Amino acid sequence: MLFSFLWAGEVMGSERIPVPLIGVRDGIYTVCVDKSLQRLYVYNGRKKVEEIPCSTGMNPGDKQVQGDLRTPEGVYFFEKIIEGQSLPETYGWRAYTLNYPNTVDRALGKNGNGIWIHGRKLPLENRDTKGCVSLTNSDLKVLDAYLDPYHTPIITLESVTTIDEQSLDTMESLYRSFINDWLDAWQNKDFEKYEACYSPRFYDALHGQGRDGFLAQKRAISSRYGHISIFSQGLIIVGTDNYVLCYFLMDYSGDSFQSAGVKYVYLENGSEGPRIIAEEFTPLNKARKWQAVAEDLKRRQNEDIQKFLDTWRSSWEGKDLDTMKGLYLASFPDREGYFAAKAKNIAPYQSVRVILDGVDIQRSGVYWTITANQRFISDSYEDFGKKTLRLVSTSRGFRVIQEQWEKIDEDS
Repeated sequence: MLFSFLWAGEVMGSERIPVPLIGVRDGIYTVCVDKSLQRLYVYNGRKKVEEIPCSTGMNPGDKQVQGDLRTPEGVYFFEKIIEGQSLPETYGWRAYTLNYPNTVDRALGKNGNGIWIHGRKLPLENRDTKGCVSLTNSDLKVLDAYLDPYHTPIITLESVTTIDEQSLDTMESLYRSFINDWLDAWQNKDFEKYEACYSPRFYDALHGQGRDGFLAQKRAISSRYGHISIFSQGLIIVGTDNYVLCYFLMDYSGDSFQSAGVKYVYLENGSEGPRIIAEEFTPLNKARKWQAVAEDLKRRQNEDIQKFLDTWRSSWEGKDLDTMKGLYLASFPDREGYFAAKAKNIAPYQSVRVILDGVDIQRSGVYWTITANQRFISDSYEDFGKKTLRLVSTSRGFRVIQEQWEKIDEDS
């Protein structure tokens, strides 16, 4: 079983949590289907809120091919709703189409289509579908409140196993650290570390290529950009018997290019820890639930820039030029000479104040341009002008790559 190597320190006697709920928090709903019990469970975070009888495929086992009458086992998302009036009456109130086969299924050569969660006309009976998950119409209406496209994971398993919460927290920490390290390597163009995150079994289903072709393509794309920045928000981690899925809002930019959407990263556990076996990406305009997460990210980005400005200004006022220099990228033009001159200029002053008014922040891809009216006040000198800072986001935070100041004549 995929998670068995993490169970050695399991705490006996503590509350039992379904293993699939690795990294989900309150307000995040997860659907788990236990085929052996013919039950569908809904969880808010790690707490069960619904238990609903269901029916799955007529034949036991994981779906492999079209027409085998099996319900697939894995993590899926619903893509669209088909109302009952557009369906044969056997499907009942409505149907939620699932993204089977997902990218892992396709890599394993599985096929078939039309796997849905749907209602029914006839009374509920165990294992009477062609592979779908079927509920009574009244229960499907209960489930509807918890489903969001490309957001709510629908996890189908032969049997849902449980584990103590402390062990599950350990698993969550492992996968969160892996994702953070992978994103840092990608953003920093550390190709050795980036490529080490991928399993030899990795398959790029979108382009029909294996690990080597995919990584060569990624390296070529990254080399075209002078700077890359990646922001992530809202990481959710769930698992099956065969893989772990980490998915989150990703804001990616390279120079003037920028895109945002939901990144799905499928992991296996190898002898050296987690490794990526597949990836998918869904544009933000298709995933309505993630719009709120995108707004949270924008607020976080603006807060981070404000914190940067506060540190930049306070280090200047405190004549702490070592800290201030650390806020400038190493490639900043003549960084050493610039700060040597700044140190010489402020050395005579006993006190320094820097006031920024009318701060404006604009973004173009990886570049964030801050303009403000800047007033510099010391015990013996004062000036006023327009300050422009051009920033890029790095794994260590925002850094200055260009700076400009233009004097403003207040008498004109």
